[in-house]
Amino acid sequence: MKILIAVDGSAHTQKAIDYLAKNRAMFIDGNELVVVHVCIGVPGHVTRHLSKEIVRDYYAEETAKVLDPLKATLARAGITSYKVDQRHGHAAEEILKAAADCGAELIVMGTHGHGLFGRALMGSVATKVVAETDISVLLVQ
Repeated sequence: MKILIAVDGSAHTQKAIDYLAKNRAMFIDGNELVVVHVCIGVPGHVTRHLSKEIVRDYYAEETAKVLDPLKATLARAGITSYKVDQRHGHAAEEILKAAADCGAELIVMGTHGHGLFGRALMGSVATKVVAETDISVLLVQ
């Protein structure tokens, strides 16, 4: 089974990683793990005034802030077999695209755990992913 885990460097992502590591036999062993990180896209009206190198370096630096500690955490947990998918844009949309592109059968995400009222007011990446996919989603709170 292909399992996609969406990461953003937050404590909620850490909880999801910890959950996968603690339940390694169920999620990791024998399955293919794909780690996806979505960096917030730089708006077009901003990129017009920047060189491609500056934009590329921005994405690389922001992604490294999330993925470097994550890779260390995975290594400490003994998880060494995974693929990384780096994207930029709107988080929910890119997570959905990444899941479709890799043929994921399960999407794992950390969530803030807001109640129904909080989600209605604020919206959430997890809520959008759950609403717009037919792939099973595991939300770790």
